[in-house]
Amino acid sequence: MLGSQELGARGPSGVVTAGPWIARDSYVAETAVAIDRLTAKIERLERREEALKAQVAELIEHAQQASRLQSLAESLKNSRDFKLDEVVRLIKDVRGRVEALEGPRTDFHAVTHKSLVAIDRKLAELSSLESRDARLISRLKLAGVTAVVSLSAVVASVAAFAL
Repeated sequence: MLGSQELGARGPSGVVTAGPWIARDSYVAETAVAIDRLTAKIERLERREEALKAQVAELIEHAQQASRLQSLAESLKNSRDFKLDEVVRLIKDVRGRVEALEGPRTDFHAVTHKSLVAIDRKLAELSSLESRDARLISRLKLAGVTAVVSLSAVVASVAAFAL
């Protein structure tokens, strides 16, 4: 007697698809086909799950990288702002010192020498005038001493002739 497996035509997957079936063999065959389909579907879903996991991991990496870049940009902005604030503070400090040296700004507008070069020239001119005045005073003193000595010599000679 031939078994049920020898009687039917076999398909490319090795499943008997035609032949004298009994009810139980038909149920087993349908269940086997359904299980094969479910197995194939589960394998596809597992492959898709792996692909989705890879995509999620990639998205997480991109999000972390974006977060790091945003933190770096914020840090650079804060650093730049701090440096600018420091420069502004130093400029105000220097400006305050210069104003303390120069005096009130209203007095500065009346000054004819508004640059350091002009002030340096004026100081050089004044120092040359001071040295010239000092030489003139010393010459006047010498002339005064000479006049007193000459006058005393004249008085002494007049006194010597008068005796």
